[in-house]
Amino acid sequence: MEENYDLETYDRFLGEFKEVGNHWDKIEKRTATLFQVLIDGDLKELVFVLKHYPKYVQIVCDHFRYLYNYSEQDADIYAASKLLYMSEGYHPKQFVRNLVRKLKKIDEYDISRLKAFLDEIVINQKNIHPIILGFYKVEIKKNMINNNYHKLQMKVIEKNLDKLLVDSDFDFAASDRDANLDIPYMD
Repeated sequence: MEENYDLETYDRFLGEFKEVGNHWDKIEKRTATLFQVLIDGDLKELVFVLKHYPKYVQIVCDHFRYLYNYSEQDADIYAASKLLYMSEGYHPKQFVRNLVRKLKKIDEYDISRLKAFLDEIVINQKNIHPIILGFYKVEIKKNMINNNYHKLQMKVIEKNLDKLLVDSDFDFAASDRDANLDIPYMD
């Protein structure tokens, strides 16, 4: 379902855009503030704005590197996927790491919630970016390792995990130049 927001609401916040300069020099303070607020939300509104103002996609990816997630609001998995598709070719690791940090946490899911969640992403995997699919495949495996599920329950989950087609080899390791930007209290 496509979100529909009033585009005129954003026009007054989107100031002058400069093609050259450092991240913070390319946009006005009010524009940076707007993107911080949209990034801090569930991302649906952010994706809507970027769809109509694609020149800001790289700026938003850069801005995401400094995400603090004050609201602790989970990102919508489909909006996060759209953002990753919109920003193809520009995925600095810190942007991707901070984006997946905003996704719904599944580490405390019981077996029935885990199975329901996995069923949903398997059914809808063509609408979910491969990086997110790969991230959740790893998170589901971690959940299974960290919980004391019955072997038969684990077999059902493993069988469904095999249906999850992941072709992403994105390395989440923090060895790039942004590794020092990792914020420990966000994990």
